[in-house]
Amino acid sequence: MEEIIGHCGLCCHECPAYLAMKNDDNKLRAETAQKWSEDYGADIKPEDINCQGCFSSEVVFSHCNVCEMRQCSMEKGLPNCAYCDIYPCDILSKFFEYVPTAKEQLDKVKNSL
Repeated sequence: MEEIIGHCGLCCHECPAYLAMKNDDNKLRAETAQKWSEDYGADIKPEDINCQGCFSSEVVFSHCNVCEMRQCSMEKGLPNCAYCDIYPCDILSKFFEYVPTAKEQLDKVKNSL
């Protein structure tokens, strides 16, 4: 499977919403909806678990539609935040506190530029 590094450094190709849509996996949709509802105190339904990846303009998971990092990177026309002149910005730095693996991914990209 093609590796897809999202704007923030998360790996879309490992995301359950992406995998559920790609494989049309209703069991994974239901499991993910239940887990994310519990983890994030949200009301997420199995039918919400669909995403074509961070770079899609058509189908992304609902939170991705309001993601500041995604919006900023897309507005700048960047493949992801590692390409930004101000990498890492304050928004990303705060995000990295919770998801250090995203920082590792973007650091690899940044170091390869």
